[in-house]
Amino acid sequence: MKYILLIVLALLVATMIFVFGLFGTDEKVVVVSKPAVESATVDGLEDENDAAEEARYAAIQAEYKKLEKARRNLDRRLARIKAVMWNVQLPPEQAEDIVSKMRKGYGLLKTKKLLGAFFGLQSISDELVRVEYAHQNLEGVVEAVRAAKSGD
Repeated sequence: MKYILLIVLALLVATMIFVFGLFGTDEKVVVVSKPAVESATVDGLEDENDAAEEARYAAIQAEYKKLEKARRNLDRRLARIKAVMWNVQLPPEQAEDIVSKMRKGYGLLKTKKLLGAFFGLQSISDELVRVEYAHQNLEGVVEAVRAAKSGD
């Protein structure tokens, strides 16, 4: 027990010496800074790059807002279909087709990618196309279910 206490105490003292620098040189630390002279062409390129990056980011945000709206529309359509389908008896083939379409739509909504998960404008556009396709795929389902409901 004594030996462990001595080891811990020695480590503590060594850490304190290292942190506070009791044993060191008396030389002053030299700080290196950027040179005062910079070329105007480098600043011009940086400004162009910054402007291009800001424009790219604004385009990505605008496309992502479209994607969010398409996701909300898909969610509303799925909720409407779910409400209309309540207590409706459908033929097995038609029911299987509707359930398959709904599962694909819910699959897209379940694993939502946030803005930082996309690499660029093209990947957001691809996701938007998937969501819009699922939305259009559910186009006639509500009418078909209502027709089956009124036919019963």
